Amino acid sequence: MLITFEGIDACGKSTQMELLAERLEKEGLDVIKARQPGGTSIGQAIRKILLDPSNTEMTPETEVLLYVADRLQHIEQVIKPALKEQKIVLCDRYHDTAVAYQGAGRQRDLTWLKPIEDKFIQVPDLTLYFDITVATSQARLEERNKALDQENCRLEQEDVDFFNRIRSAYKSLAEREPQRFVIVDAEGSIESIQEEVVQIVLQRLGK
Repeated sequence: MLITFEGIDACGKSTQMELLAERLEKEGLDVIKARQPGGTSIGQAIRKILLDPSNTEMTPETEVLLYVADRLQHIEQVIKPALKEQKIVLCDRYHDTAVAYQGAGRQRDLTWLKPIEDKFIQVPDLTLYFDITVATSQARLEERNKALDQENCRLEQEDVDFFNRIRSAYKSLAEREPQRFVIVDAEGSIESIQEEVVQIVLQRLGK
């Protein structure tokens, strides 16, 4: 089973993925944790390029193709082999990120990517979308980056309208594919969100 975790920056999806992995492993299940971009050695090099704040001249088309290159490498090298071995793959971001960020966020028509999607992109069995307001996202980012003494990455430096478009795109995706998407209110405590996520996933697994 392929389970993907989506949401705007600082929505808590990475934390929840880690907690879910621990819980599923306690249930005796074989779990693989993955992320995009950067889930392979090639992907790590691509991730550095994508997030580097100095790469201000990157075009939206270059950006989306770099993300797709990372994704295809990751699918072939990590996801497909794990699924073939009947493992549960938890992936921090997947192709819905491109639709939300590079499509809606950058206000670009990505229909030209459809032949690639149809041929190479495996549809997740379940997508958890962690919904927070843009104001919450920015407050969390400021707090996190201050604690880590780091600046916002290239994408985190975008304006409020950029992230509002992304959030709306995620909601539209969830409405179009209600059988795959589950919206999780991520404004609450880590513990309460964790319990909701665990119940959703265990139900899908028939546990």
